[in-house]
Formats: sequence, C-alpha cells, structure tokens
Amino acid sequence: MTPLNVLIVEDEKIHRDLLRQTLEEEGYQVFTAASAEKALPIIAEKEVDVAILDVRLPGMTGLELLKHIKERSPETEVLIITAFGEIENAISAIKAGAFHYLVKPYEPEVLLNLVKKCGELVRLKKPSSRGPLVYASRAMKDLLRKAEIFARSEALVLILGESGVGKELLARFIHEKSGKKGDFIAVNCAAIPESVFEAELFGYEKGAFTGAERAKPGLIEEAQEGTLFLDEIGEMPFNLQGKLLRFLQEGEFRRLGSNKVRRSSARIIAATNEDLKKAVSEKRLREDLYFRLSVLEIKVPPLRERPEDIPELTAYFLHKFNRKYGKNVGIRREALQALLKYSFPGNVRELENLIHRAVLTSEKEIKVEDLSLSSQKSAPKRLPEAVAELEKHLIREALEKTGYVQTKAAEFLGIDEKSLRYKRKKYGI
Repeated sequence: MTPLNVLIVEDEKIHRDLLRQTLEEEGYQVFTAASAEKALPIIAEKEVDVAILDVRLPGMTGLELLKHIKERSPETEVLIITAFGEIENAISAIKAGAFHYLVKPYEPEVLLNLVKKCGELVRLKKPSSRGPLVYASRAMKDLLRKAEIFARSEALVLILGESGVGKELLARFIHEKSGKKGDFIAVNCAAIPESVFEAELFGYEKGAFTGAERAKPGLIEEAQEGTLFLDEIGEMPFNLQGKLLRFLQEGEFRRLGSNKVRRSSARIIAATNEDLKKAVSEKRLREDLYFRLSVLEIKVPPLRERPEDIPELTAYFLHKFNRKYGKNVGIRREALQALLKYSFPGNVRELENLIHRAVLTSEKEIKVEDLSLSSQKSAPKRLPEAVAELEKHLIREALEKTGYVQTKAAEFLGIDEKSLRYKRKKYGI
C-alpha cells in the first residue's frame, strides 16, 4: 500500500520534529513547514493526503490555511492542533471542513489514531486497488454461493466476521454480481467524527453551517444506482440511526439544512465485527435498525477455520509483492507449515502483512524466522507488546466481571467509555 503523504505545519521546531518522527516511524511520508506561507509551495507541488495544522501560526493562521487547502484540494483531510482556550476556533475549523481537532497536550496514540482514520477516508476517495477473493476451502465456496443468491436481491445484506477476514472484498463481490451500474463506495463508520457524520452520509446545502459555501451531495447520493458499503455499522452515531432507517425503509432522505425530500437507489451493504445484539442492549444501536440490518446475514469464517486457503493466499501475496518490488522470493516448506499451524488472530490482513514484510527482508526464500509469528517464544517481548497484552487481559477481565456492560467496565477500569471502545476495537475484543 502506498504510504500517505502527511503535511505538518507547526512553528515550534521541537514539536514539529517530534510529530515528524512519530509519523515517519509509522510509515507515513512526512513534509513539514514552520508557517502557512512556507507550506503553500508544498501544497501546490505535492499530493497531500492529511494536513496537521497549528491554529496559531506566524502570518497566515491555521484556519486561513485550512480554507486554502479545502478550496484547492477538498479530498485532503485536515487535523487542527489548538490550545485549551481556543476550543471555539477548533469548532469553527470543524465546520469549515477539518476532520477533527487536538487540544495540547495530547497523547501520541490519539494523534496516530486520528491520522489513521483520516487515511481511511482519503483512500475511500481514491481508485480502489483491492485484490480478488482468493480461496480453496469448501467454507468459502459455500459462502460465495450464498453471496451470489443475496446479490440478486435488492435487500440490505449484513456481513459478519472478525477484523481482517475480508468483509469489504465480499461486499465488492456482491456488488459485482448484482449487476448494479453505479459505483461501489465504501466507508468506515468508525473513521468519521460524529460532528460531520450526517453531512458526509446525507450531504448538505449551501449555508447549512459555517463554512458550507456550496452544496455537497453525500455518500448516499454518490452511490446512486450503485452500492454503499457501511463498515463497522455498530459505530454509527445513535442520533443518526433513525435517519438511516428511514432511508432503508423508504429510499428517502434529506440533506443537512434542507427540507427537500430526495431519493436514491443506492443499495446498502453493512458489516461489523461486533455483536450487534450486545450493541442493542447497551443502547448503542436502535433495535428496529438491528432487525432491519439482520434480514440477510452472511458470516465470513476466520482464517484459522479454513486453513486450506492459507497456501492459496500465500501464493497470491508472494506474487503480488514480488511483482511490486521486482523480486523473485519463494517460501520454504517449513515456513508454509508454520503458517498452516498459526492461529492468525489478524486473519487474512495479518497474513498479507507477514508476507509483505518477509518479501522485503528476504533474498531468495522465506524462512520460518522471517515470518516473526507471535506464537514463537524465542525472542523477548518488547515493552509495547507486553503492555498491550496486559491491557487486553485487564479489559477482558473487566468485561467478564461486569457482564459485558461497557459503561460499567469502563468505570471499573478507570477510563471513559470512548477509550474502552477504542481499545476493544484496537485489540479485537
């Protein structure tokens, strides 16, 4: 996957260098500028995917630069960094098109999570380069046969499965088999801030809020005669679920700031890796929306339950990354055997990442030690890995003690519910 281009505009050198180092360690291509004026040539010459702007800058302010970026490149996502006393400026920035804002001081993990979400949105707007479904197992053959039957219907389809199993690929398969003439548009509900979710999904009219200088169609309109894939549907803001339900039932919606009823023939496919019944009991998902979503369900089995697919997928990823890097790396039999014995908690996505890294670091053949499987005990754990394991253990323990009531578990752990939700998603709990 091509690394995202991130622009940092920050006048404090220490803070600017720290941000750059943090993002470069995560694989981003980073550009920096000490002022908005110095950032302008970078914006003109480079394709900036995500911009991180301090509000207070010498000369042109961060808010003024935000407007310039959005006028020149609407698809660029912008994060605003502000001091505690400048919250009103930050809210104005959100209305002007910023993705989110951070209040100093903030945790690096929070910044990285926001940049990741920005990246997911940016990639949604770019041409897709997703690979095909690769399989050999009877389970996948039966699943695709069922998916083809569902594709012939106009009904909503709900795809269930753990993170990394390929839910979006299955949604694309259903779209292709449906014969829909329009585009396939995918959106991760967890990646859109609640403050802009309605505008992103349903669109808005000129003047609907400060900074709305022109009308903009939402994703439902863009998917006209096509398919809109709503991943992580359980993360959709509760207050907007009724509006989505009305669209599912009547095919009607209204843009933000408009009383005009519009229609769209977009087909909805939703997906989740969580228990939606639990989300209903925790009052995070409307019960009537749940019943609407669960009419046609299809569950993608985890990779550990279909080991027959591992050799096929391994061969596919070897070909993909050998071609990408101009290499001819093979894999030893014992390395393939190790993959077949591995449980793959991260599913197909984890296998892809393992092969990607192994192709980069190997000369001729991938050996067992090149795979760095987490089941191996020979190497000592790094501190972040140990902390992550401890966090996972404590979160599971708190959830079990509170009967999986998320609000009580968060209180038991001494963190807010939003943080607990983020950590559960991060660790796949």
